[in-house]
Amino acid sequence: MPNLPPKLQEIVDDFASMTREEKVESLIAYSESLPPLPERLKAERDKMDPVPECMTPVQLIAEKQADNGIIFHFDIPPQSPTVRGLAAILANGLNGSQAEEILSVPADFFAPMKLEEAITQQRINGFIGVLAHMKQAALKMMSSK
Repeated sequence: MPNLPPKLQEIVDDFASMTREEKVESLIAYSESLPPLPERLKAERDKMDPVPECMTPVQLIAEKQADNGIIFHFDIPPQSPTVRGLAAILANGLNGSQAEEILSVPADFFAPMKLEEAITQQRINGFIGVLAHMKQAALKMMSSK
């Protein structure tokens, strides 16, 4: 597995050592940690990137920071804790990373987490889709330097 951003690697390592029940509990905890869409972005919902790979409506937007790190914001219904938890894993693991770091994350980076023990393949496909859209946003940020 290539080098992941340190925060994301830590999350992968944590999940890899968990039981199925602990994974479910952790996903719910991550779900609760996902911040709401900032007020200033609520009027920008039409500019957010939808993630059609998810059955749950997921939208994301990326913002470049002064140090060129990228912060992702998500709009996901609160009644979808699993999806919110998966998005929060990506946000916690990648927020603040440089575009190049985000683009270098392999699509199957989560394999050691053994998420299939706790969630359906459909949710995993959505998770892969969210990462793909985060990479697209990072690529746009790179080209707008």
